[in-house]
Amino acid sequence: MTSIEEKRPAPTDLEGILDELSAVAAGAGEGEVSVAGVMAALGERSFGPLLLVPSLIGLSPVGAIPMLPAVMVAVEILIIGQMLLGWKHFWIPPALGRRAIDAHRFARGMDALRPVARFVDTFLSPRLSFLTEGVFFYMIAVLCLLVALVTPIIELVPLAGIVPNAAVVAFSLAITARDGVWALLAFAFTGACAWLIAMPW
Repeated sequence: MTSIEEKRPAPTDLEGILDELSAVAAGAGEGEVSVAGVMAALGERSFGPLLLVPSLIGLSPVGAIPMLPAVMVAVEILIIGQMLLGWKHFWIPPALGRRAIDAHRFARGMDALRPVARFVDTFLSPRLSFLTEGVFFYMIAVLCLLVALVTPIIELVPLAGIVPNAAVVAFSLAITARDGVWALLAFAFTGACAWLIAMPW
């Protein structure tokens, strides 16, 4: 069980989170990066960055590894469930936490996201913060849970998995940076997920 009590300030921008994830990969050297290790990198301070990790992995080239998207969806559901329950500690089953990928491949995946992260960070700042607090926080958590549950269905369509992962990334950034504008953007992505589910393929 991982404490989420504050030990040092959590990153409030996307590139800061990538820095921490890259540090995990560097620390693994020639070995592997486990799910538990990645979660622990940010999970001790805030649920926002914690939820951002699996959705970022889903958007990165690392997400193309077979079965990894399913593992990340499972992690998302666990995180969101514990957010809704108001838990003060994040728990992950040992069997899931031991899942791992090559550290170099993980690092390359995070590096591939850096240009996007720098661009996104220019539009990230505390504003309309009420959309990330109170009842809105729980609304975001419920929508993230619904998006995570339908992600495996949406991913049956090539490249369509980008939409639900982008929705969770936007929601996570909204919580992390207390930026309500990103919450509104995430609502739009959630609507796109509903459209993809309803669309007759």
